[in-house]
Amino acid sequence: MKRFFKISALLVFAGSFWSFPFLSSGQGFSSDRFFGQDNSKEISQESPNTPSGFGPSTQNNSDSQVEPENILESEVENNAAPTWQSKNMVSVPESISKQGFDASDFADPFYRVRGFQKDSKKVLKPGTTLDGVQFQNYGDSEKFIERFYRESGFSMDKVFNKIKYLEKKGGCYTCHQGIEEISSNHKFSCVRCHGGNRRSRALPQAHRGLVANPSSLKNAPRFCGKCHDNHVKRIGRSVMGTAKRMINITRYAWGAQPADEMPYSIYPGEQEQPYPPTGDGHAVDSFLKTKCLRCHLDAPSPHRAGDYRATGCSACHMVYTNDGISLSHDRAIQALQQNDKKENRFARKYANKSMSNRRGYPLLHKFTTAIPSIQCEHCHNNNGVGEEFEGLLAKPDRPRTSPKSISDEKPVLYGKEHEFLVPDIHREKGMHCIDCHIGDEMKPEVEADGLRSAVQIRCVDCHGTASKKPQGLRLIASDPKTKQRIKKINLNPNLAKKIRSGDAVLLNSSSSPMMHIKKNKDQWVLYSKVSGKKHPIPLLKDLEPSIAHQIPKHMEEMECSTCHARWSAGEWGMHLIREKTFAPDKWKNWNLGGDPDLQEQLLTPNISSPGAINWLSAESKPRGIEGERLSEFWWSVFTETGWSDLIMGKNSRGKYSLLKPRYQYFITDQTNSLGNPTRRAEPPLTLDGKAGLIWTSYSPHTIRKTVRSCESCHQNELSA
Repeated sequence: MKRFFKISALLVFAGSFWSFPFLSSGQGFSSDRFFGQDNSKEISQESPNTPSGFGPSTQNNSDSQVEPENILESEVENNAAPTWQSKNMVSVPESISKQGFDASDFADPFYRVRGFQKDSKKVLKPGTTLDGVQFQNYGDSEKFIERFYRESGFSMDKVFNKIKYLEKKGGCYTCHQGIEEISSNHKFSCVRCHGGNRRSRALPQAHRGLVANPSSLKNAPRFCGKCHDNHVKRIGRSVMGTAKRMINITRYAWGAQPADEMPYSIYPGEQEQPYPPTGDGHAVDSFLKTKCLRCHLDAPSPHRAGDYRATGCSACHMVYTNDGISLSHDRAIQALQQNDKKENRFARKYANKSMSNRRGYPLLHKFTTAIPSIQCEHCHNNNGVGEEFEGLLAKPDRPRTSPKSISDEKPVLYGKEHEFLVPDIHREKGMHCIDCHIGDEMKPEVEADGLRSAVQIRCVDCHGTASKKPQGLRLIASDPKTKQRIKKINLNPNLAKKIRSGDAVLLNSSSSPMMHIKKNKDQWVLYSKVSGKKHPIPLLKDLEPSIAHQIPKHMEEMECSTCHARWSAGEWGMHLIREKTFAPDKWKNWNLGGDPDLQEQLLTPNISSPGAINWLSAESKPRGIEGERLSEFWWSVFTETGWSDLIMGKNSRGKYSLLKPRYQYFITDQTNSLGNPTRRAEPPLTLDGKAGLIWTSYSPHTIRKTVRSCESCHQNELSA
């Protein structure tokens, strides 16, 4: 360090005697930059005492300076390029080789799309922005990003197995000829599920009383419940159906209800109240209705790339791709899709109209139990587990950094651009969400106590511990549950005949059998429900223990993901601004992909806004989202978004896990008559007098064998 300061002092001293033009980074000084030829040798020969390097000479040469020769016009090249105006790109040295790898090692983030290329020069090309700043950019990056967004990660023959097209005539098939049989177990007439009048040949009469989605939670008891009553009741009380965690935790944080109560639910059970409460309500209720409650099982989704999905049972069992385009042979659907065939649904300009775009359609009119991850990610995005699993970090809402004409053409997913980081190792190996998370989590027999998570699976369930192997359940032929379980698992085309009586299947932490994971001799093997691929499971007991695993407290007091999560999206300081009137001028240059309703209103010229949409009343129509409007607006923005700062704390199991500031708000309320802030960036107070800044335990879906450094926790004041 002392040597560094000495050198710095010499350079400063040298600069006081010598003046040179400022050079761009990456350029070396030479006289031919200014004179068109190298005269340094001549000067050196005529003036031996002149130093060859920068800085003053150690000898006194003030009397022996050589006057520079006059430059003749003939010595200057005709049409000489103004080299003094140009820049050379900086030559970046090669990185030091590593034993392991992390997100920074992937020079090409699209390696999963076109194959990993070790030589990054093949994909990196220099570019120039509109304002002249030079940078290193991915060649044709937007095309590769769009291709990544389009990738569904599954094969149709694996997800749907046999597809039967109904080429009947008359009745509903007059318009819908070619539609797929929805399931070999659901060979019903159209009107049994959808209603309507199949005998009418006129469209208005044929669609009278039509139910577009009989599996929505409002309709499921009447239709699906005839055969699947138990499933309908269970999904209706799941956290995805009731939104109880979101509603009651937020209301507690804002001081609208005490901590020991969670009375509200969209679909209330016994001793619960329907949400929203009657009366004027609390400010938190308008916030929930206009910002948060488009994220439950019966809420419609914006009509934009990544968000296309159905509601109710079909939200999982009826697959949509990210672009919402159907490959159904249904003539009616194909005729409707012809109207939008020239639209690029991944362009930002299309996502900006998500409240008025035409609706999307399922890939096929067919149910499946082989549900691919992309279906889960239609809901579980927003910098949550779904995007992390794919290696995507959504960029925050910010003012545009490029002209609107350029910004509008950028590819987006869920309304946002992304950084591309390393994906979860399970995703990289070809696994899907349902390979870990079974139906009992989504449709619990018994509701989780209080506001705890319903997640059942733990890392140790499959990988064991350093001293203990996973637990299994032997399928006994005489057990009546065995026949029922095998019949159920055989409904999935990728698992048919893979599990038989006498096999040992894995038990998770809640003692639920994982029927797609069985024991072959001493090896546990997972068969993917989506692809049928065989995945041998590495067991911790069979591996040589690492140094970290030899520390007892690491193994006893920490969740595995606390170390093995390579990164996680962190969104800090959620500022909420509440206004009574629509004031677009302050936000007109912003990209607000996080709020599809406000984004579209901002870009609608001369709009007289009727208010923000109440998502509890919203319905998806063929030409957009419709619903009640509330006469106030909530603008939201995060102070900071990143992925490297991970915070630790103890969870409900008494173990250290990573935490997220999921329920932390800073409120500026401008709804008084003068429009002046009555509160400015203040956190709400709970009824017990605490600041409503709530942390939630979190298990990032960015698991890798290579862990973060010890210093990321042990020498990091932010980590705990």
